[in-house]
Amino acid sequence: MCVSRVSIREGIQHLVSLGILETRHGEGTFVRELSGQVNFNALIPLLILDEIDILHVLEYRRIVEKGTAALAAERASDQDLVDMEAVYDQMVQFQDNIAEFARADLEFHLVLAKATSNPVLIKVNNVLRSILEVSMENIVSVLGMQDGLHYHRMIIEAVRARKAEAAESIMQEHVVRTIERLKAAAGVAAPGTTRTGDQTECEGDASGSTENNINPRPHPLGRPNH
Repeated sequence: MCVSRVSIREGIQHLVSLGILETRHGEGTFVRELSGQVNFNALIPLLILDEIDILHVLEYRRIVEKGTAALAAERASDQDLVDMEAVYDQMVQFQDNIAEFARADLEFHLVLAKATSNPVLIKVNNVLRSILEVSMENIVSVLGMQDGLHYHRMIIEAVRARKAEAAESIMQEHVVRTIERLKAAAGVAAPGTTRTGDQTECEGDASGSTENNINPRPHPLGRPNH
């Protein structure tokens, strides 16, 4: 059986990302010592082999990310805020490039998780990164970029102000709105909605907001001056 060098290199890189192999500069590639971390990373192929529905990913995010945002507001360092602003600037910069915008959008969520200083949250996000990358690009392709910019700016300001409840509420609304808009785009009624003809009436989310409709929000042009 003939296997190209490119395929072998990609296979090695994948095993490195799983934590099964490690590359040492000037020495080569080695099998890592067995550990709990390696066993945890080994779950990735099981997740990748199953077809993951984008709404299932968003349900996971709705449960986890609101708590992540609240914890980040309590624990974020000045450097974490700098990192959030840098990724937000990339989102603004790449509004003409869906793939790059989606990459920066996901990176924002990963930076937010890093700001919690919770190693479990950080590790789980790294394990799920491939799934999150695909779902994020699909979301941006269908729904556009306005919501990401709008909500991420609000989350940054809530984190900066150390307002954990506000950060949690904003993230909750962000993900719930994304779910509702995707379902509306697919012609599927979201939970808490009734459809009459082409009209959809949505109930407010858990934060009491009534703005979760399928109309895009105002487009933020960039971050405000501080």
